[in-house]
Amino acid sequence: MKKLRVFQTVKLKRTVPGFSHGNRGTVLLFHRRPVRKGYWPLFLLLAPYLVTFLFGNIKEGAAEYGDRERKAGEGYTFVCNTTGLGSERIPLEDYVADRLARSIDESWELETLKAQAVLIRSGLLASLERGGGSTREILVEDGGYGSGQVSEKIWAAVTQSAGVCLFYEGHPVSGAYFGVSNGATRNAGELRLTGYPYLKSVLCSRDFLAGDYTSMAVYTQGEFERLWQQAPAFQITEEEIRKDGSVAVENELESFSLYRDSVGYVLFVEREGKFVSGEQFGASFHLASSSFHLDSEDGRIVARVKGTGHGLGMSQFGANEMAKEGSDYVEILNYFFQDVIITKFE
Repeated sequence: MKKLRVFQTVKLKRTVPGFSHGNRGTVLLFHRRPVRKGYWPLFLLLAPYLVTFLFGNIKEGAAEYGDRERKAGEGYTFVCNTTGLGSERIPLEDYVADRLARSIDESWELETLKAQAVLIRSGLLASLERGGGSTREILVEDGGYGSGQVSEKIWAAVTQSAGVCLFYEGHPVSGAYFGVSNGATRNAGELRLTGYPYLKSVLCSRDFLAGDYTSMAVYTQGEFERLWQQAPAFQITEEEIRKDGSVAVENELESFSLYRDSVGYVLFVEREGKFVSGEQFGASFHLASSSFHLDSEDGRIVARVKGTGHGLGMSQFGANEMAKEGSDYVEILNYFFQDVIITKFE
């Protein structure tokens, strides 16, 4: 049967290689295979790395990377990008600029672009630390590198924030970001994600202004049932889900129970003993986020969605609204990430 879907047009570039949930602008990768009973969804962040760094005051623009064709030398960090065409060694800031151009609308405020550049850089350094290497070479597999133009505004954002990263307890933060919240970001603790205490819930009161704040998907009964049967089950009991008392339950479509976190994102969908995580449900049903409601209208199933992306970390739209009001990138990052240190590395 033909499935009817109506989505609002998404005008912003939020493409992140390797994330298939509708390219929702994230550096968090969702692990989709079912896991053993008693475990919660596992999010894998771009892996962390061994770097030496200096704590100090941020001096915007102190390190200019105007020489974009400089040769490899001691003291620099490089990205080694391996694709089917071979390997290429790229200065870190050059790679950050390329990723930035592919992950956000360059027409947005310069301070928003700087904040995004810091998150990309931090995520790369975090992957270097977690890899346990002693060299300053970050390994990636990015087939999209070099596929587009990098504007002067993008270069300005990168050079004016060059070397700046987020640190938590002495380690670079795997900077999570996404497109638009449902009105607030999520608390990683409610998802029982360990190791990310800096991911707390904050309000994004102007995200409702985003063109893709709401979207809708419509399914025939048969199509909805087929997708539900194909969605990977998650083995967990209701008692395990609700044992910390922070989960709200809503009954929708009569036979479905939706378990939500404190800001309205769906943690699990349950019917007749089958549990599917909210993120996996969103992926299987091609929804923009896991903040959704289900309803029946004229014999069809309707999913009404708020926001785009997983909801953890920095809302790109919310950050841009802050920048419009005069916040700089340091203020933006301190708002979305709790108890972090924003400083340069070496």
